[in-house]
Amino acid sequence: MYKKILVAIDGSDVGNIAFDAAMHLAKNENARLFALYVIEYPKFYMPDTGYDPAPIYEALKAEGERIVAEADSRLKKDGINGQTGLVDNFLTGKTTAEQILHEAETFNADLVVVGTHGRGGFKRLVLGSVAEALIRISTKPVLLVPQKTVA
Repeated sequence: MYKKILVAIDGSDVGNIAFDAAMHLAKNENARLFALYVIEYPKFYMPDTGYDPAPIYEALKAEGERIVAEADSRLKKDGINGQTGLVDNFLTGKTTAEQILHEAETFNADLVVVGTHGRGGFKRLVLGSVAEALIRISTKPVLLVPQKTVA
């Protein structure tokens, strides 16, 4: 049914649960899996305040590279036909959800898998929700994997 699956990874517990679910699905469907990490800048990041953002940028990039390397290792270890990628959405000007959708369209994904914390109310308002934003704009089917999923 699915030939190409994109999963958004971020190194969090819920992101790891989504990655596990996507790997399981890719293996069962004999599909190609693309594990994507988007460097997401904190909402309070303001480049025009006169400080040097280079240390923040380098730390975010290093974290992304570490998570992508771990995902790549897991794909190989588990024999999953797949690839990994890292995208810096600061350079593209896209939101994280827009960047995930753009990469899914470029990869020609049949399905996009993302984890969700299932937050509501004030917490969602303050922390935002990439999963919710992606559902609102997606032209691809999206599988949400809740944090409470049992492996």
